[in-house]
Amino acid sequence: MARMTTKTLGYCGARCPTCFAYRKNVSEAAKALRRELRAEKLKESWKEFPFLADYASFKKSLDGLAMLRCTKMCRGGGGNPWCKIRRCATKRAFAGCWECEESDACKKLLPAYRPNLERIRRVGLKAFLVRE
Repeated sequence: MARMTTKTLGYCGARCPTCFAYRKNVSEAAKALRRELRAEKLKESWKEFPFLADYASFKKSLDGLAMLRCTKMCRGGGGNPWCKIRRCATKRAFAGCWECEESDACKKLLPAYRPNLERIRRVGLKAFLVRE
């Protein structure tokens, strides 16, 4: 695995190279599903399946998933364009959420981010990056 740097660490404490948006696996799967649905002309027979919801809503969600991809890491101008975490951290001039005293109660942070934030606080950013 490549050495961690602050460039590869998101404001939330997530490692960008492990993120689904950077790896594009969810985006590619959504695009493949769209192709399959078109090929099978499933839109025309969608109502035949009682367990499926409204096609327009499903398509909107699928299109959104297909857009969840980034070619640059969070600190390089990439990442989720709707990311409230990045906006908050940059507005407050934080290197990351580990510097914020309110992050323990923050509703923006997913539970998956918390272990890295706690570890950065405990060992420091430099030591965290070396161990990763």
